[in-house]
Amino acid sequence: MTSSPELAEPLEDERGGASKLPWLVRTPKNVAWALVVFGGVGLLASFFLTVEYIHKLQAPTEALVCDLSLFVTCGPAMQSSAGAILGFPNIIIGLVAFAVTVAIGAGIFAGASYRRWFWVAFQVGLVGAAALVSYLQWYSAFELARLCLWCMIIWAATIPLVSTGTIFNMVHGHLGAGARRVGEKLAPFLVTIIIVWYLAVIAVVFAGLLPYFAV
Repeated sequence: MTSSPELAEPLEDERGGASKLPWLVRTPKNVAWALVVFGGVGLLASFFLTVEYIHKLQAPTEALVCDLSLFVTCGPAMQSSAGAILGFPNIIIGLVAFAVTVAIGAGIFAGASYRRWFWVAFQVGLVGAAALVSYLQWYSAFELARLCLWCMIIWAATIPLVSTGTIFNMVHGHLGAGARRVGEKLAPFLVTIIIVWYLAVIAVVFAGLLPYFAV
C-alpha cells in the first residue's frame, strides 16, 4: 500500500519542525519500533494468558502460574463477565490486535507505506484498545478487587502504544489539520503523557483495593 508523499515523509519545515518531535513519532519507520516492541510485549502476554486460560479449562482446580497472591491472580478475571465483553474471551481480541500491530510495524520496516484511511482505521483500533483496557482496569480494581499479572503487562504495553500511535497520527496529518496542530503541541510531552497515564491507573487500582487492605 502506498500513501501520498506528504503523509509518508517526516514533518520538515524551515524551522526544523521534525527535529522538535520525539524520535518515536518523527517518521513511520521510527513509530514502527513502538508498534513492534509494545505490540510484541502485548502479544507475548496475550499468548501466556491464553495458555493459562486453556490450563484453567483443562484443570479448574489447579493453580495457575499467574496466581501469585490473593490479590494477584488470573482466575477471577478469566471467569468474570468482563473477561468476555464481546461474547468470546478477550484473549482472542488481544492475540489478533497485537499480532496486527506487530505486522504493521514489520511491514513498515520492509518498506511498506500506508494510505491515510489505513491510519485512520488503525486510530479507531487504538481508541478501542484504550477504552477496553480502561474499563478492565476499573473492573479489576472496583468489581473484582483482583489483578491479573498478564493483564497488567498488556495494560503496560497498550498505554505507550496508544499514546505513541495517536500522536504519530496527529502530527503527520492523518487525522486532519486541526488534530495535527494539537498533536504538534502535545508531542513534546509524549513521555509525560505516558507516565501520567500509568500513575492514573495506579491511583485507580489503589483506590479500588484500599478498602480491602484497610480491613
